[in-house]
Amino acid sequence: MKIPPYWVREKRVVRGREVKLFGASFDSMVAAQASLAERARLWEAYLARPSVSPAVFADFTAALRALAALPGEDTYSAAVLEPVIAAPDEQNLVTRNRYGALVLNSTSLCFVDVDHFRGGGLLRFLGLGKKPEQLLLEAAEKLCRQDETLSARVYRTAHGWRVALQGQGLSLGSAREAQLFRALQADPLYVNLCRKQACWRARLSPKPFHMGLPRFPYLTDSAQAPQQMAEWVAQYEARTAPYAVCRLLDAFGPAWRSPILELHDSHTRALTPDLPLA
Repeated sequence: MKIPPYWVREKRVVRGREVKLFGASFDSMVAAQASLAERARLWEAYLARPSVSPAVFADFTAALRALAALPGEDTYSAAVLEPVIAAPDEQNLVTRNRYGALVLNSTSLCFVDVDHFRGGGLLRFLGLGKKPEQLLLEAAEKLCRQDETLSARVYRTAHGWRVALQGQGLSLGSAREAQLFRALQADPLYVNLCRKQACWRARLSPKPFHMGLPRFPYLTDSAQAPQQMAEWVAQYEARTAPYAVCRLLDAFGPAWRSPILELHDSHTRALTPDLPLA
């Protein structure tokens, strides 16, 4: 998980081209600003060239990635430039994402985002006439029967499902994660984001664009973000108060309780069955 507490971003015209620049740091705002300045220098040098070969482009993108990489980082992961709202522990952060919703970022609690589920193999054949939701529940139950350490909680969302998982050998980027993602037919975009951002993510509050709210303000830096988004957040919280993000359908495997799971269920209002989903 790479969510730096200090970041700055801006749109700048470099040699006639609008470029989105950012700088981020785990140490200070000064370091974040220095990172942005170096990124601007790289863009200036790149755009100053009369022509660009594939090798030059590869060197340019490698330099940008190196600038954003953490010391000792083996596999590049993208920095998440979002205001940190809460830090329950070292493995979990609550942030406000690019369109204003609260998001749980976790390296301890696995979430699977499922947009479509058709079942697979024998399950699909035996499930003729069953709805996708029933097939997904049966698939989750089967996975927990096959692995007595695995626990699964299946939630309905406004346009699909969310599955929370806990079990032996389940970690970010592991073979077990990949196996479970395939079995539950995880959304490919979500799978890619997990890899790119090096964490599992679960939205905790409704999507604002479904409720006629104005666009979330452009945040220029982490220091000013609370003031820049305060008015918008007040409108958002008032408008979204009557809604839930997901609804718990069923749970399988060993009984499972954790503070982070309770935080998820509380924020999403997953245990309040009569609320509309958004």
